[in-house]
Amino acid sequence: MPLLRPLSRRCLASRGPIAALLLALSLAAPAQGAPVTGAQPAAAEQQPGKRQQNKRRAARRSSADGEGEARAARGARSKEKAQERAGKKRAARRDDASRAERRGADADERKPLSKGAPNRGRLTGAVRLRSSRHLKTREGARTWGLPVLVKTLRRAAFQVAKKHGDSALLVGDLSARTGGALDGHNSHQTGRDADVGFYVINSKGKNLRTDRFVAFDDEGNAIGLPGARFDDARNWALVQALLEDRQAGVKYLFVTNALRARLLAHAAKKRVPADLRARAAAAMMSPRDAYLHNDHFHIRVMCPPSMRGACIEESLARPACAADEAKQPRASATPAATEADIYGVPSTAAPAAADGARAAAAGGRSIAAPAPAPR
Repeated sequence: MPLLRPLSRRCLASRGPIAALLLALSLAAPAQGAPVTGAQPAAAEQQPGKRQQNKRRAARRSSADGEGEARAARGARSKEKAQERAGKKRAARRDDASRAERRGADADERKPLSKGAPNRGRLTGAVRLRSSRHLKTREGARTWGLPVLVKTLRRAAFQVAKKHGDSALLVGDLSARTGGALDGHNSHQTGRDADVGFYVINSKGKNLRTDRFVAFDDEGNAIGLPGARFDDARNWALVQALLEDRQAGVKYLFVTNALRARLLAHAAKKRVPADLRARAAAAMMSPRDAYLHNDHFHIRVMCPPSMRGACIEESLARPACAADEAKQPRASATPAATEADIYGVPSTAAPAAADGARAAAAGGRSIAAPAPAPR
């Protein structure tokens, strides 16, 4: 078409029909070609924009795909955590159930219970008696017992110290942790028995603390400890505290007849009510087939009401030969006293001396062999 333009100009100059035709063709050609020639640059200009839009769309699709994958991953992790938590909960429930079964199986072993008789039984759920300001446990003593016995001893020691001051109750054996036979004792098998030393005063009437049980003769003089005497006031205060403790349920206070008489005489002198003196007279006794209790009280509490089905109140009868042997001193190759004395076992003195002591006791005097010197 550009070639026709010079020709069209010459034809216009001649002004012929052919020239007119050529002029029309030359004018029409640019009009038809203009859009074509103009459309190419527009298309060229629009192409980069489309590519950018496509890139943005692709980026958005990629971002959406990435977010979807991230959400899927988070969902998967959440499910895994939920499953893990559920597994832990199931395991915890199984553990709880297992512990509950064990607790049910071991409940009897942890529950305080006095089984059987004082001289033939066992103990579960025992509590240990420990030293305190007003109470001292003897070194080497087995101090496990029913909670009622342990609390009773603590309260009684406190009451004596509150009334007289500067007092510490010396406590020997109660029971082994699981009860059963205890060396040096016929009973002390069910957590209801306790050996408690006497309160002692010196020649000036002052409280005298010792780390062992001190034996006394019928006149209240200490055996093997010159100048020391049986403290009537504090020992009666102990008896009174034990009997007036409504939670205690004290049944027996084993002690020699001579010391029992001293305590009752002191109570009458102090004008203690007659009913309390009668209770004390009934509780204090010297069992026929037991060792002499001239260096300690043997305290026994009653079976708690919740244990009446398993707990036997009184000791079981023993054969006559065993009962007779209970009063005899134990044989030993050593004439000196031993540590067993502090738990109520007669001193292993020479047989002649022991026989003399038993003969005096039969005549109405509760005299025992010398006790070991204080340490």
